[in-house]
Amino acid sequence: MACMVAVYLIWGVLPAYWKLLAGVPPLAVMAHRALWAFVFLLAALATFYKPKHLFAPLAERQVFSLHLLASFSLAIQWTAYLIAVSSGRLVELSMGYYLYPLVVTFLGWAFLKERLNRAKTFSLALAGAGVAVTVVGYGRLPVLALVLAVSFSVYSLVKKKIKINSLNSIFYEILFLLPFGLAYIAWFGMREKGFSFGTSPDSAVLLIGGGALTAITLLLFAAGARRIPIFAVGFLQYISPTIVLLLGVLAYGERFGPTQWISFALIWLGVLVYVRHQLAHR
Repeated sequence: MACMVAVYLIWGVLPAYWKLLAGVPPLAVMAHRALWAFVFLLAALATFYKPKHLFAPLAERQVFSLHLLASFSLAIQWTAYLIAVSSGRLVELSMGYYLYPLVVTFLGWAFLKERLNRAKTFSLALAGAGVAVTVVGYGRLPVLALVLAVSFSVYSLVKKKIKINSLNSIFYEILFLLPFGLAYIAWFGMREKGFSFGTSPDSAVLLIGGGALTAITLLLFAAGARRIPIFAVGFLQYISPTIVLLLGVLAYGERFGPTQWISFALIWLGVLVYVRHQLAHR
């Protein structure tokens, strides 16, 4: 339990860390995140696990394809996340993560033929109403929130199909992101004449540290998720978006007016219905 709480607390405050890199483009941050997460994960594998035939599972077409899809959805999620942080849209970012379990439920019904009962249908209707309020109030879709929710949901559904060791699986996902990371860092470094590792020693340290934090949280999550019931994981996941929402409103002064209150109230009610149903049928 302690591992999972630590993970969600770190994920909750992590936007404040990425905001320290405000002068670095989101794609550059993502590239460095992939590079240094790979380095730290490789070091962890070599030091603590020493797995034999590390790359052997990738010889299976299904394993390779599933990890490629998981890596692609992870890249979309990271990009939307970093854009939300850099553009001062933490409230919308938190909305995406509140919507996530409901979107997973919808995609499970639509593509995996999972059963959709009254409680789940009602929770989805409430979430949809919350998004509709945002559209009516602002005249636009909360695009980043929806991209985050959908990409994270696709990632979760793909992970359900992957049956190999969780640490190896995480390593493969980052491995598939590595070519993009290296290519982008090299290209941007040539274009900006040395920008590759940040505009200053501080930004270079922060970029490397971001990869380390990514690797640490993924390792903690992999360790913790195996030790507690799935319903507890589902309940604890709401720690992160709550902290992100509070950061956006209280620390960075993002607007949270009547439209947001109504929209979030409907989404929160949908989440409450969903969680209550999950707890009752665990």
